[in-house]
Amino acid sequence: MKSRESSRTDRRLLVLLFFFVCSLLTIAIRLIVIQVVEAKKYNGLARNQRMRCVELAPHRGALYDRDREELAVSINADTVFANPYQIEKPSTVATQLSAILKVDRKELLDKLTRKQCGFVYLARKIDPKKALAIEKMDIEGIGLLEENKRYYPYKSLAANVIGFVGTENNGLSGLELYLEKYLRGIPGQIITEKDPLGRDIPGGYTKLTPSTDGSSAVLTVDKEIQYKAEVELHNCLEQHGAKAGSIIVMNPKSGEIYAIANTPSYNPNKYNKAKVDSYSNRAVCDVYEPGSTLKTFVIAAAMEEGIFSPESWFHLPGTIKVADRVIGEAHPRPAKDYTLSDIIKYSSNVGAVTVGMKLGKESLYRYFQEFGLIEKTGIGFPGEARGFVLPPSKWSGSTIGTVPFGQGISVTPIGLSRAYAVFANDGITVNPYLVSKVVSSKGTILMDKEGEARSDEKKVVSPKTAREIRYMLEKVVEEGTGKNAQITGYRVAGKTGTAQKPKENGRGYYSDRYIASFIGFAPVEDPKVLVLVVIDEPQDVIWGGAVAAPVFKNITEFSLRHLKIKP
Repeated sequence: MKSRESSRTDRRLLVLLFFFVCSLLTIAIRLIVIQVVEAKKYNGLARNQRMRCVELAPHRGALYDRDREELAVSINADTVFANPYQIEKPSTVATQLSAILKVDRKELLDKLTRKQCGFVYLARKIDPKKALAIEKMDIEGIGLLEENKRYYPYKSLAANVIGFVGTENNGLSGLELYLEKYLRGIPGQIITEKDPLGRDIPGGYTKLTPSTDGSSAVLTVDKEIQYKAEVELHNCLEQHGAKAGSIIVMNPKSGEIYAIANTPSYNPNKYNKAKVDSYSNRAVCDVYEPGSTLKTFVIAAAMEEGIFSPESWFHLPGTIKVADRVIGEAHPRPAKDYTLSDIIKYSSNVGAVTVGMKLGKESLYRYFQEFGLIEKTGIGFPGEARGFVLPPSKWSGSTIGTVPFGQGISVTPIGLSRAYAVFANDGITVNPYLVSKVVSSKGTILMDKEGEARSDEKKVVSPKTAREIRYMLEKVVEEGTGKNAQITGYRVAGKTGTAQKPKENGRGYYSDRYIASFIGFAPVEDPKVLVLVVIDEPQDVIWGGAVAAPVFKNITEFSLRHLKIKP
């Protein structure tokens, strides 16, 4: 019979055996979980430790002008990267690279000491001279990677239209942003097997997925007309000390935009050094009160409604009172007899108000809608604004007196251009556009604006009314306020505009701030070129006929000859 001491020993051994068996079972279960149940997970973790994936950026599609001249292209540029595991003297290397890259030394040192990372960018898309200097240094762990960089050969030419891209080649503004889904392409990738120090494992796994280059777009912009418009705008602003300005050159029959010039502008190759307000395409994204250029639509509406004809006579006093407002002419005059045509020719405020009151606010508002003055044009540009005028139900007693001569209503330059194109196109609307065609890297046509059926065009006024308005606008240039727009050998139609700028708080108008403008087209018998000039706050002279009309003349004359439209 076993002693009591022996029994206790046996029990202890059994307890130890039990715990030993439980430990083995626990280990076995854990091994089964790791090697069977969670095998996929841990295989993935192991693979991720060895595998490195590098994205292969596609070439961004180019932007061309109407004659296939390159306006925006992708070029090769070197990017500096580092493998921190291979950097032996980070402090020394940071000092050397800082002198070449002009990057803060502390920033570089922080990147060079990130041991948890086998790849880090030091500088993206650097100057070729800097890349050559770094290559000659031959520092282990520092390398150069070839990337794509956006380049604009003509610098600031059409910059507000084209826009720019960011470091990752993604569109940030203008057509670069609007056409992003076409231009960007599809990235590829290369997967390689690396050792713990980030070096390729000989004979290791490698997989390459090629990138697909982006599509290219052909714009309606004409490089030569665009340059002329920008030069004329710059000269005008300097001559008159103006704050800013916009010019639109358009084919009034097709809607093609030959040029959009804006000042201020910028160089998209150095967009990060430009002022933010210089990015804006004012001609599409800003609104302004059009002043006397709006009178044409009031006259056209009255004619289309059969209320008046071009020969209708009016005895117009020097001023007219509407509710609590007394409205006079820009240049005071005594009472005088005018025809409807004279009201346009001499830009009579009193005459426009008289016609507008006869037409009525409901009809006025309806025609503004029909002409598209208070709607977006759909030009195909990010951030396009729309014109605005209060609905008739919210008009005050004097609104019927101010709106007919262009106060209390705002339009965009592109919206006003589309509306005037109605007169040049026998009463039919055309929709302006900037992108003519988009072609994939394989040559497939993805968009063809020229080949699209324009089912959305509509008749606003009759061909008879449109022709009569053209001849009335021709008289403006021949005998009226637009004489400075005359072009030798061509019949020109147009209208001047001089508008006071409203105060930012909406309470009244500045007495010393104006917008001078001129819009017109030529040749009158078969219009091929429409030009709008808007000059913001000219200082020495404020009249549209003196400030904007000469610019219109120079650009229109150049465009007619450049497009080989015979006198």
